[in-house]
Amino acid sequence: MNIRISGGYLKGRRFSVEKSSTLRPTMESTRLTIFSVLNSSSKSITEESVFIDLYSGTGIMGFEALSRGAKKVIFVEKNKNLCTKISDNLEKFDLIAKSEIICSPVYSFLNFKNIKASHIFADPPYRFKEYNKILQQIELNQFLNNNGVIILEMDNNSKEFVYQKELYDFDDRSKGGTKIIFMKRKSD
Repeated sequence: MNIRISGGYLKGRRFSVEKSSTLRPTMESTRLTIFSVLNSSSKSITEESVFIDLYSGTGIMGFEALSRGAKKVIFVEKNKNLCTKISDNLEKFDLIAKSEIICSPVYSFLNFKNIKASHIFADPPYRFKEYNKILQQIELNQFLNNNGVIILEMDNNSKEFVYQKELYDFDDRSKGGTKIIFMKRKSD
């Protein structure tokens, strides 16, 4: 299966990914919506951006961020075969120097890595129920820089997520059967 990068200097370039019934890459129209919202809300990807792609799968969101000029992308994926495929594709586009692949469960990464990110994207497996646990770990370990944004992708019918209105400003969008939630830390 091939995936096409939708924007930036690699727009239109394709890379191969594992074909799997459990792997569901973020659709191109959803990716375009995400980056359009980021651009219109002054949270666009810049040469200073550090983008974390949690539950990377194919790595497409990280590739989109790199193509749009991110300084660094950290791919977090527990499946070793997918990590290898991401690495192969990074090499294909000469992006190894601007990326890091963490082949580990997301919770292990969130418990031990000390990184400040401008953008954190999470698209966990379908029917995932622990969005709030991810947010707690991000908050507890201070992964997000002061002006950063968290982007969650989930099923449109997901009821497991509880908005933390005291900590974050929210913007959410629906695209087909997908809900995208943008979370920005409230200003003091």
